[in-house]
Amino acid sequence: MSQKPPTRAMRENPDLDQLKRQAKELLEAYRASSSEAVAEVNAYHRTATPETFALHDAQFVLARSYGFESWPKLKAAVDGVTAGRLHEAAESGDLKTARELLTRRPEIVDLGRGEMRAIHMAVLRRDLEMTRLLLEFGADPDIGIWPKRDATSPYVLARDRGYDEIVEAIRSAREKRGARGAEGPTEAKRKLELAYHSGSEEAMVAVLAEHPELAEMCTPDGVTMLHQAAGRGALLIMKWLIDRGADVNWRTGKLQQGWTPLDFAASGSGGDWLFDNRKFEHTAEFLREHGAQLTPLSAATLGRWDYLEKCSKEDLEGKGILEAAVKGNQPDVLRRLLDLGLDPDERMPVGHIAEQTWSAGGPLFQAVILNRIGMARLLLERGADPNADVFTSGSATFRAYDSRDPEMIALMEQYGGWIDPGAAGYARQTEMARQMLAGGIEPHITPNDFSGQTVAEQLLWGGASSLCAEIVRMTLEHIDWAPDDPRWFWMLWRPVPGHEDYNAQQQAECCECFKLILARCGPHHRASDYGQTMLHEAVSRDHGVGVQLATILLDAGARLDVRDTLLKSTPLGWACRWGRVEMVKLFLARGADPVEADAETWAAPRAWAKKMKRREIVDLLTSARPAPSD
Repeated sequence: MSQKPPTRAMRENPDLDQLKRQAKELLEAYRASSSEAVAEVNAYHRTATPETFALHDAQFVLARSYGFESWPKLKAAVDGVTAGRLHEAAESGDLKTARELLTRRPEIVDLGRGEMRAIHMAVLRRDLEMTRLLLEFGADPDIGIWPKRDATSPYVLARDRGYDEIVEAIRSAREKRGARGAEGPTEAKRKLELAYHSGSEEAMVAVLAEHPELAEMCTPDGVTMLHQAAGRGALLIMKWLIDRGADVNWRTGKLQQGWTPLDFAASGSGGDWLFDNRKFEHTAEFLREHGAQLTPLSAATLGRWDYLEKCSKEDLEGKGILEAAVKGNQPDVLRRLLDLGLDPDERMPVGHIAEQTWSAGGPLFQAVILNRIGMARLLLERGADPNADVFTSGSATFRAYDSRDPEMIALMEQYGGWIDPGAAGYARQTEMARQMLAGGIEPHITPNDFSGQTVAEQLLWGGASSLCAEIVRMTLEHIDWAPDDPRWFWMLWRPVPGHEDYNAQQQAECCECFKLILARCGPHHRASDYGQTMLHEAVSRDHGVGVQLATILLDAGARLDVRDTLLKSTPLGWACRWGRVEMVKLFLARGADPVEADAETWAAPRAWAKKMKRREIVDLLTSARPAPSD
């Protein structure tokens, strides 16, 4: 598998004859020792030589250059075997076309329209045969739709709607794949989740002892309970699992890079505990004592050069080895790996090859996070880019500003580091934001549909995300959107919590930013994809501040009778589903209908509360009186 990003861009209406001509031209140029052709071939074909290089080799290289796994995959895409056509087939129930498309390009089975995949479409249509066909070709029944992934996987959608025949089909497919114990939320799993969030290994082991079947849980991509425990350095849980036969050398699937539990420990997957290298060393020692085999990733984290020196450059590149050496605080190993010629930015593929994106800059990024300035300096000296984009995380320079470390910031700037307006807002750099707005600092702006088109829009996006009211206030003065502009919805969404609870200070900052933005747009905007309102969002992303945000919205006139298009529920329905007792009380006090006779049976508030076993909420709904009809 190539670890190089695509170097060619497909035109809007590709022509197969033209691509065949390009392959012939590449063949001739490579045989003529053209420097560009040689570089392209070497990037994607490790064993190529001018004497043996043939047309099929040129076609393979060309396909990889365009981001496809092979020439047949490229040809199929040009012929119209696309995810878009699969989606059309799923939506119309066209089994024949869907099977033909998947037979030629099975990798499109989980490509989405946004995050809506063909299997979601089949489940929502209650199309059992289409669901079975997609599962046959490897569709993932457990991947949800952002930002409500826990409620929107194909399995959960079918279960919540009462589509029992589809639920059974998914369970059967899981069993065939060996995805053990993945049937979705159960009372035992809820107990384990509560124990996990308590931070107590003893509590987790107690739940596992009560429900030993949970030890068999394994995701469709092969991540076991032992992987997760190793990633957290949870020795007590690891011992319990290994004593009961857990495989210490079990490898995950392709999207998880084929990692063993020791690799999860080496990467810190599941926790930020690599700041304490002693904890990792104890974890690694424990796994090794129980038969875990070294891998390049774990060897780099442990500083085992005696293992790494036997590996070829090809065995090490593009796999996170440099980043592992940084995490393990192994400067000598890092230097030796760089001496081998490994890319200091360590460009790595992210996701399935058919929808692959690329991440770069991980080693330097980790050096900044872990405050290992010597290793950061070494990477920069060897050519690391301080502005490389680490997937979904920003650049190393951003992290330096975010940590407010003057020495690290100076080092990044020495090697050309800078941050754009979005990152400046995210790092709460108020003076930098002020100067960017005044034109006193080069903003390095790249307009985009995500964070905005102007300096002010991107600063607002970053400032709202970091709960910096000062930046929000100053940038709103430079925003001229009309109150009904749909962009306000996602800007208002930025201060709302993500996956962790807000403390008291964060709650206050969140509410202040939220009010500032709300004053410009009002509470009636809906998401363009699935029609939820900000009141719905306040429910599902509560994290300690939800009732405050909901109250702010209701005081501004937010409606309680609006349904989203995916869960087909009102904010009260969402509150019942997610167990937000205080929000249920608030909504009922503000006039929400506890019955909702117009709702689909499965989407009514009481149905959600009973389905999710929210007994207190069932009692609240029972005791509430329906709003009088007009």
